[in-house]
Amino acid sequence: MEMFKTKWAYFFLAVSAAVFLYFLFAVNNGPSLGFDRYFSKFFTGLFSENTHPFFEVMDTLGNKIGVGIMTLVFLLFLWFKYRNYEAMAAIVFAVALGNEINKWLKEAIGRPRPDQEHLVDVSSLSFPSGHAMIGMILYTIIAYFIINELKSGSAKWLTAIIAGIWILLMGISRIVMGVHYPSDIAAGFAAGYIWVFISIALYAVLRSMFRRSSYQRESA
Repeated sequence: MEMFKTKWAYFFLAVSAAVFLYFLFAVNNGPSLGFDRYFSKFFTGLFSENTHPFFEVMDTLGNKIGVGIMTLVFLLFLWFKYRNYEAMAAIVFAVALGNEINKWLKEAIGRPRPDQEHLVDVSSLSFPSGHAMIGMILYTIIAYFIINELKSGSAKWLTAIIAGIWILLMGISRIVMGVHYPSDIAAGFAAGYIWVFISIALYAVLRSMFRRSSYQRESA
């Protein structure tokens, strides 16, 4: 399933661009959003203190160490299982440059963190969420490469659903931990999807070029 060649992929690209631009303009025009007040109250009310250890784990999987470990594990998997060097390069490119883009956006927009108790340590600015953006990038790309190797349609859908829930929980963890506004998360997801789309498109182009070049050398 070439999910990034479907009409749905382009639809979500357009929606992601609209979501990111909407919250970008909304945040620049005022620090307080009704969207943030409603969903902050909703998620903090939905998940009690008993769930905090679980969300701390999800939060850890989205920090630098967690992302680094998960990236390394999947790179080793691609190397040992498939020798897919183009995919390995695509993941490193997407995650590393995506992280730099996120830091640049945070500095350019300059939104402070929520003025409430933070249940985990934070040092950077708030918009867009790095956990949401990098989580979307890393785990969507991992799901993409896994899905491309699966034969069963139900297995592909199951992988996509698990990845979606995983990414969503990672974003929710930042709201429950009190370190992000919901609009930070929504914008992070949107920016992450846009960057995933671009990265996968570049990967497809480069892979096609390398294969064509390899075929021409073998035919010569």
